[in-house]
Amino acid sequence: MKSEFLNLLKEKIVIFDGAMGTYLQALNLSIDDWGGANFENCSENLLYTRPDAIEQVHTSFLEVGCDVIETNSFGGSEVVLSEFGIVEKTYDVNFRAAALAKRVASDFSTPAKLRFVAGSIGPGTKLPTLGHIGYVDLKNAYVEQVRGLMDGGSDLLIVETCQDLLQTKAALSAIFDYFKKNKVRVPVIAQVTIETFGTMLNGTEIAAALTALDPFPIDVIGMNCGTGPKQMAESLKYLCESSTLPVSVLPNAGLPEVKDGKQHYDETPESFAAQVEHFAKDYGANIVGGCCGTSPEHLKMVVERLEGISPKVRDPKRTPAASSIYFQQPYSQDASFLIVGERVNASGSKKMRDLLEAENWDGLVNLAKSQEKEGAHILDVNVDFVGRDGVADMNELVSRLVTNVKIPIMLDSTEWEKMEAGLQHAGGKCLLNSTNYEDGEPRFLKVLELAKEYGAGIVVGLIDEAGMARTFDDKVRIALRAYQQATEFGIEAHDIFFDPLALPISTGIEEDRRNADQTIAAIKEIHAQMPDANIILGVSNISFGLNPASRIVLNSIFLHECVEAGMNSAIVNASKILPLNRFSEQEIEVALDLIYDRRKFDGDICIYDPLTEFTTLFEGKTATSMKPDIANLPIEDRLKHHIIDGEKIGLEDSLKVALETYPPLEIINTILLDGMKTVGDLFGSGQMQLPFVLQSAEAMKSAVKFLEPFMEKADSTNKGTLVLATVKGDVHDIGKNLVDIILTNNGYKVVNLGIKQPIDSILESLAATKADAVGMSGLLVKSTLVMRDNLEIMNERGINIPVILGGAALNRRYVDNDLIPLYKGDLFYARDAFDGLHTMDKLTQGEQSKVQSPKSKVAAVGNGSEPGTVATGLLSEPPASAGGLTDHIETVTDAEDLVGEDAKLGKAAARVSTRTTGDSTHTTQSDVSTDIAIPTAPFYGSKVVEITDLNKVFSFINETALFKGQWQYKQGKRSKEEYDAILQETVYPKFAEIKAQAIREKLLEAKLVYGYFPCQSSGNYLIIFQDDEKTERMRFTFPRQPLDQRGGKNLCLADYFASFDSGRIDVVAFDLVTMGRKASEHSAKLFKSDNYTDYLLFHGLSVEAAEALAEMWHKRIRTELGFADKDAVELAKLFHQGYQGSRYSFGYPACPRLEDQEKLFELLQPERIGVELTEEFQLDPEQSTSAIIVHHPDAKYFNIE
Repeated sequence: MKSEFLNLLKEKIVIFDGAMGTYLQALNLSIDDWGGANFENCSENLLYTRPDAIEQVHTSFLEVGCDVIETNSFGGSEVVLSEFGIVEKTYDVNFRAAALAKRVASDFSTPAKLRFVAGSIGPGTKLPTLGHIGYVDLKNAYVEQVRGLMDGGSDLLIVETCQDLLQTKAALSAIFDYFKKNKVRVPVIAQVTIETFGTMLNGTEIAAALTALDPFPIDVIGMNCGTGPKQMAESLKYLCESSTLPVSVLPNAGLPEVKDGKQHYDETPESFAAQVEHFAKDYGANIVGGCCGTSPEHLKMVVERLEGISPKVRDPKRTPAASSIYFQQPYSQDASFLIVGERVNASGSKKMRDLLEAENWDGLVNLAKSQEKEGAHILDVNVDFVGRDGVADMNELVSRLVTNVKIPIMLDSTEWEKMEAGLQHAGGKCLLNSTNYEDGEPRFLKVLELAKEYGAGIVVGLIDEAGMARTFDDKVRIALRAYQQATEFGIEAHDIFFDPLALPISTGIEEDRRNADQTIAAIKEIHAQMPDANIILGVSNISFGLNPASRIVLNSIFLHECVEAGMNSAIVNASKILPLNRFSEQEIEVALDLIYDRRKFDGDICIYDPLTEFTTLFEGKTATSMKPDIANLPIEDRLKHHIIDGEKIGLEDSLKVALETYPPLEIINTILLDGMKTVGDLFGSGQMQLPFVLQSAEAMKSAVKFLEPFMEKADSTNKGTLVLATVKGDVHDIGKNLVDIILTNNGYKVVNLGIKQPIDSILESLAATKADAVGMSGLLVKSTLVMRDNLEIMNERGINIPVILGGAALNRRYVDNDLIPLYKGDLFYARDAFDGLHTMDKLTQGEQSKVQSPKSKVAAVGNGSEPGTVATGLLSEPPASAGGLTDHIETVTDAEDLVGEDAKLGKAAARVSTRTTGDSTHTTQSDVSTDIAIPTAPFYGSKVVEITDLNKVFSFINETALFKGQWQYKQGKRSKEEYDAILQETVYPKFAEIKAQAIREKLLEAKLVYGYFPCQSSGNYLIIFQDDEKTERMRFTFPRQPLDQRGGKNLCLADYFASFDSGRIDVVAFDLVTMGRKASEHSAKLFKSDNYTDYLLFHGLSVEAAEALAEMWHKRIRTELGFADKDAVELAKLFHQGYQGSRYSFGYPACPRLEDQEKLFELLQPERIGVELTEEFQLDPEQSTSAIIVHHPDAKYFNIE
């Protein structure tokens, strides 16, 4: 019935059925109906125990007019059925599912209204991209399912709810193998699931999914599950505008919530049908239906609304592209050619070979990331290395690259086995480099087979059985031969890249003279005859044998000529290519004469040889000496040339000359920025390509760095020395680094040891530097105890040098009462960086410091002062008394200082108490309610999520914590109007700028892992069970408010969960979020390069973004548990617990044991998102946070004293 179904798509909107699972749940089947406790919710087993229930579901949807019903085989692969112990029934399960559906559909089918059966193939429970299962094993797990569905009578197959593109490819490969083997064909639908955060589970955007699946011979592409129709609209619109295939959409009945103890979806039949009608009539969806939560009533309304409506005629705009598992990379680049990064290629990169030989996989990943950072659009990966197992190497490397590098991969090898090894890890759409006719057609066709099976593009080298094509005729002839054979084989024209070969023109051999000319002519002809195909070239071979200076010129001009002729892609080394505006007219003219072989003859005698002229032109020149002479230009023009040319050599000398006339800020804001404007104009007009723009940006950074010390920095130097460190076990460094910045710019030498420093390292540095004081910083409560231990060790060793303590974990009371009496030397508490400065001034000079004006390095952040005034945004008002050294320090903890979780908790519950004074182990219960409804967990276990749209995270930023706490833009004594003016004029523009940079440069990688687990409480214990809700997995012990705590209520976290004695199983959620290791690396880079303002801005944003992600995902968890409707509308109220339940982080009073992070790691396995646990139980990278999430309505933050 293939033709009938596909023809029907042209005539009407085809309507699929609704949710099988929801209907079955409504039948209130008993455990016996399911086949026993082991088979509860295994609907496939109902085919044996209650086939009448399955038949009832099918009948109900056919009765309301659905055209297609799906088989009860969603979990029918070997992977899923093996978990229920019935893997041997895989074929029979699927056969029965299809046969039953076919029998029921046949009863309703008439010539006037045909009914069809779609064999349902779900995603299973293992994600191959994340290494849960190998590609081949997963493909084999679908074989029996496909056979059973086909033998049972399925009219079409639907691979649905796809969460991992590699899983989708495995299922499709099994299907098409079956068709080929059995010489049959039915329509195939592939449907991906886009989650509420806008991507597939692995982070795949809809454009990347379409690009990856488009090469497969599927008949329909679409979306289902994950969200309701509202959330699907944007992605569906893209599919309808971009896919040449019919498009399907099967939404859930909205988002789930719990009402009266039952799962409820928020879309009524009327509202659901209205949106689905909109998808069909306005977007052009060809197939509609329902997924989770959709009942026969929903579909009945859809049928009524769409009856008689013809499919909308769409005019899709296809985008030829490659893709990673994250995003699409179009072959056609705006104002640039497609740049293929070449350094992860063992054939051409010594660094790559060294890393490969050492099997330094992390180093290879970093090498790949550097290519991405430098502007490559595609990553060429070649592991051909004599003496090594190339297949094994490709497996090891590509399995890492696909999740760590965002750009698509070009698999490069002379051996097809290595390319296939890489393809079995790549969910995106790769390019295969390459195939040719050198070994005849079998080798050529083998690569085409791989491209066809895995959905890849191909690079065709213009080589045939006679060898490399040198002449125009041979190049075009081979290209036409390959084009015809590839397109007939089923490869789309836009997925073919021709490599016409760049052969040397520098040898002086007669047959080499016209190599470039013939290649350029062939490029023009291939582009004219096969305009949909692409042309790629490795340009550097053209200049083989010439000196480096002349190679740069010849390569660059040859590249330009090839692009003008129609080449749209190149494998290049950006450092060996320059824009044409860097060369003299003579250099360009002679190079063009050489490229086009414009020799001049007098009879048989050559009177002008451009090769001789060209080599003479560059005699004695090096790659650095051939720079244009700008020495006699005015200094303003000279500096602009440095920026435009990306030339760092001589830049500092030019800047020194400019400083004799201009102040540093004017040099930056007028001269240098004018040069960058020219760079932008050149790029926009196509005269400058991306690699050169990046070079100009680097020159600009170097200039700014050179000028920074001249920007009104304190004249005095060597006022004193401070050894500064974050204490052992603490990875937080922002406060410490701010102290470094402030002191360094006020004449002090700071020996910044970094994070996690043991006391021995601190004291060794003290002895080596003979510093005036030691500074210790820490964020966590545990760090205050480490500080105490450090002071005791210093006492034991007779060291009594002044010590300055600071960090969010400290308060004045603890320092005064516990630490000052303990330490035998002078001890000071510094609430912020300027307190540290004042203390150092007192220690070394006995006078108050003069705070720098807004023109100093950090003045752009945190103060709104006029020049020469006190920066009150960072510094508290001076105390009335300035007696002893410890008297002048502010003793009141300012709420404006609070950041992250503390900003939400407020001063009362923030991390300021280091120990409890009463008995917190007693078990006297609180009066927390015990008769509340327990929500239903959407799943047990954990899931990994990546948020690719950072704007969604940024929308949950606590601006108060960011602006006042992190960036130090405090209101202080300013009026509301004055402070609002600072926000509007200064802060919000900076906020927008730094967010845009984070998105543009991919500096933040929002990832998380979360999960739900069955649990019960017992006294002060929270017991976590296995998924069977019976077997204890682990338990947490929480402190209880002491009986004598003032205002206490005997609260303990365990009280918020159903007790063991109640007999009820409760649910607890855990999550761990991170903004990625790149955030820490970028922060460190900014600090190291003295970009202090950018450092403070970016670091603050990254830390608060982690908190925002935690807040965002807490809302998602409330949504999944069904009580997000109780959330406050205003975001500000959400930051102060304007919702049901609470999120508690380890290290805070209610759950102070950082050691419990180990248990959380066991449950969630956050190593999957790149987060590690240090020896001191802290999260690394710093921009990460974890939590236990409590749903109880009474749960609020509380302190334990």
